[in-house]
Amino acid sequence: MKPRDTFTNAKQLVNQSTAEASLFPQELADWETMMADERDEKLRLYCEKPLRFEEYTVVYTLYHRMQWLNAFAACGLPKDAIVLEVGSGSTPSIPKALTFYDKTAEYITANMNKELTQGLRRNTANLPVSIQVIEDDANNILQHLTPNSVDAVVFEHSVNDVLQAMLGEQMGLDTTNGDWFELLPQMIAFIKDAYRDGTLEAKLKAPFLSLLQNCLSVLKPGGCFLMSHYMFQYDLDLGYDPDLWQDIIPVIRPWLAKLPGAEFTVDGFDPQWWLFYRK
Repeated sequence: MKPRDTFTNAKQLVNQSTAEASLFPQELADWETMMADERDEKLRLYCEKPLRFEEYTVVYTLYHRMQWLNAFAACGLPKDAIVLEVGSGSTPSIPKALTFYDKTAEYITANMNKELTQGLRRNTANLPVSIQVIEDDANNILQHLTPNSVDAVVFEHSVNDVLQAMLGEQMGLDTTNGDWFELLPQMIAFIKDAYRDGTLEAKLKAPFLSLLQNCLSVLKPGGCFLMSHYMFQYDLDLGYDPDLWQDIIPVIRPWLAKLPGAEFTVDGFDPQWWLFYRK
């Protein structure tokens, strides 16, 4: 599997500022209980291979959050920014990062699955940033937001989830009301088959680009798409094709060629795992 990052780069990122500047009190307490050698060992592990859930410690939290803080800065995200996340599930990574970037920011997510949305509401209940959850397909975002109103659109490890849900719906799964984790093995089987028989682009390029076009409509001129990906061992254990799993961003990158904007690169962000696109 391709490495997430080099240990040298990751260590440099983590050392850019104090842990207090990027961690909540309990996270900071967990960080301070670790010896330096243990932190380095866990950071190296995260860089080198897909991790299991139990391996995601506060070391991962700090590294991952600092990556997002740098990504926001690289896009020129202003103060009082409005950030739209597509398919957050129950994961509060982006609103937590925004809390450290600018507490006056406004976070919006278009999140279809009802059970995951309930989890997100719980996980963000005590954050100071403004939270708005749109329980709808992001394809319908113009029914909820005005054109040119959002500073950034984020896909935080959700490109794969969006593609899986699109294909699952095509195959008759109810990804809105169903239990996401019960449906996940079926979605993974569908996307693996499409990748291996060469029909993935034919089945998913058009609906994915439709989604991106609608998101572009609410993005301000000069605003950015930020897409990231990283690998869970959990998904591989469920049968995800390893080549597709590590190449999600490279697979969809050529699909964006005709969108009204341009991709750009940022030092320190591997294009294998990150895509930056400015309207």
